[in-house]
Amino acid sequence: MQRRRGRMLAQGLGLAAAFGVLIALPQTAAEGVRSGLTLCGQVILPSLFPFFVCSNLFVLLGFSARVSARFGGLAARLLRLPPNAGSAFVIGMTGGYPAGAQAVGLLYERGELSRDEAEHALAVCNQAGPSFIFGFLGGAVFAHPGAGALLCGVQLAAAVLTCRLTAKPLTAAQRAHSAPQRQVQPDFAAAFSEAVRRAGMSAIHVCMFVTVFSVLSGYLRLAAGAHLPADAAPLALGALELSAGCAALRACTLAPVWKLCIASFLLSFGGLSILAQSRAAAADAGLEGRQLPGCKVLQGAIAAALTLLLAPLVQAERWCAPTLGASTMME
Repeated sequence: MQRRRGRMLAQGLGLAAAFGVLIALPQTAAEGVRSGLTLCGQVILPSLFPFFVCSNLFVLLGFSARVSARFGGLAARLLRLPPNAGSAFVIGMTGGYPAGAQAVGLLYERGELSRDEAEHALAVCNQAGPSFIFGFLGGAVFAHPGAGALLCGVQLAAAVLTCRLTAKPLTAAQRAHSAPQRQVQPDFAAAFSEAVRRAGMSAIHVCMFVTVFSVLSGYLRLAAGAHLPADAAPLALGALELSAGCAALRACTLAPVWKLCIASFLLSFGGLSILAQSRAAAADAGLEGRQLPGCKVLQGAIAAALTLLLAPLVQAERWCAPTLGASTMME
């Protein structure tokens, strides 16, 4: 009881402090909202919304079940995931945050994953997309396509290792990947309408969280001021929001190998904004996402360690652009 009261007291004090800051510094909040909405309009909606529609159609029209029936055994052997979760892993790797979480939630709603299977898949099937890795990190931050290739490969390897390290042994029933059970499938018009509706709700959730964490990042910069060294900014900002932390790598003076390690950790961890978006997608499907934070921290640590080992082998010191002021882009 005392622990609960202490938690309620801390939450109340934090909320009171938030109200006080908003009243005292409204312009910082307004600028954060404008920045977040600009990111949503210019980057997030154009890149993620069409992919959300396509990934929903992929599941609703039954293609996910058919692909799992053919190739699910590979997912079971390589990833130690149930065969039906293999398609969610691919969607997560190609679609970017939080497309993988959305795909897992939809598979759970359709009964293709049990609750325990969906909770684990949610924690390991949600990754940064190649467009963000190659376009922003490989193009703008490191100014070398080799950096994007290394970061993308390391994220894939770290995701596979995290899947294997955190998975429970699959039963014979879970490893089976026979033909999917017959289900009443909607026609294309009905599936398309449902896919667009779900994609719209997911896009709104993503934009809301991006806007909130854009405000928090603005207050963090204001509070830290000159006390936040440029070399510490990537991790401090990236812990809140992925794109802000990655953008801050342009202004830090660390050695290239350490910049790559930080980028790898942030990509695989995602930041609190991504975790909140993924938890929201899980909650919409009736999942809790309790394994998500621990698995993402583990994947981030594995990715950073792999980068530290591989970067010297590929002479990564050639891959860093000159130190410049950072601009942000969303994953």
